Amino acid sequence: MEGLLKGWVKWLGLLVGLPTVAIALFYLWGSAGSHDKQTYAAIVNYATSSTENDTAENDAAENDAAVKPLSTADPATHTIVSYNLGYLSGLANNTTAKTNSAFFAANQQKVIAALKTIQPDIVAFQEIDFDSNRSYNIDQSEAMAQALGLTHGAIAISWDKNYVPFPYWPPTAQFGKILSGQSIISRSPIQQNNRIVLEKVASQPFYYKAFYLDRLAQVSQINLQGKPLTVINVHLEAFDEPTRMNQTKFVRSLAEDYAKTQPVILLGDFNSSLNRLAESAFSINIMGQSELFASAIPQADWGVATATFPSNQPEYKLDYIWYTPATIEILNTEVVTAAGEASDHLPLMARFQLK
Repeated sequence: MEGLLKGWVKWLGLLVGLPTVAIALFYLWGSAGSHDKQTYAAIVNYATSSTENDTAENDAAENDAAVKPLSTADPATHTIVSYNLGYLSGLANNTTAKTNSAFFAANQQKVIAALKTIQPDIVAFQEIDFDSNRSYNIDQSEAMAQALGLTHGAIAISWDKNYVPFPYWPPTAQFGKILSGQSIISRSPIQQNNRIVLEKVASQPFYYKAFYLDRLAQVSQINLQGKPLTVINVHLEAFDEPTRMNQTKFVRSLAEDYAKTQPVILLGDFNSSLNRLAESAFSINIMGQSELFASAIPQADWGVATATFPSNQPEYKLDYIWYTPATIEILNTEVVTAAGEASDHLPLMARFQLK
């Protein structure tokens, strides 16, 4: 009887232990990344596609004589764009819609054509893939930079996973490498680039946090013909309002610290719109209360005419460009509707001068 009992205990241990080990191994594999964490905030030379450490500088490009002429007629005028690229998945982003490589290639060409018409000097992307199965392993930042002639780049990795449990169905869509995040491409040298991970959703369990993307503030120092400019590229929490409120407070404070010493542009997807019923506190108002920053598009004009989401029927303004009026003059702004449905967002452009 004792031997039989031991046998049952052994088999019970195997039945419980083997699945537990399998789940643990899957968790470690799925949540692990394939990219070198030392290059999560890299400065990139897209002319040669060579990656440098996040504290390195593009030595050869530091000489202003090596910088390509600005695209605008007035060399003192610069054009900056904020664009949540949605991985070039269009309105299929975050859905189970079937896509193929031709679909992504067509969206890429549509974006390039739209941006070429405004000849940007700086583009800040959110939700951009560097090497992901879902977008057929194209480095979208490199493709955009080379097509637009913006050979200076900086990246900030927010998602480096082998498995992402989203969308929730079908499970087959959840397997495959994801390497994505934020990117700044520029006509002028990028001298420094830092990646700041923002507060996570405290109410979510550890396994959710392990697989979910990091929300980031990417801080890049750009040399505009010998003049410094700090560009802070953000992508804030979309689903949890208290977390988004805290993130907005943090990035405002961060930007205001930089604004004490130099011109600053803070831009990106703030995931807040004053006409969105899903919000109660409207986190974007935190930015509106800053004494050092102003919106490139005044709040009085935050209507449907300046909405950026969704791209097929824009209703909500989720994307913003904030600037320091003491050191920067905004000349004009535009929602770039020519980009169409290449992403679920539309790009937002501003032309400016340093004072």
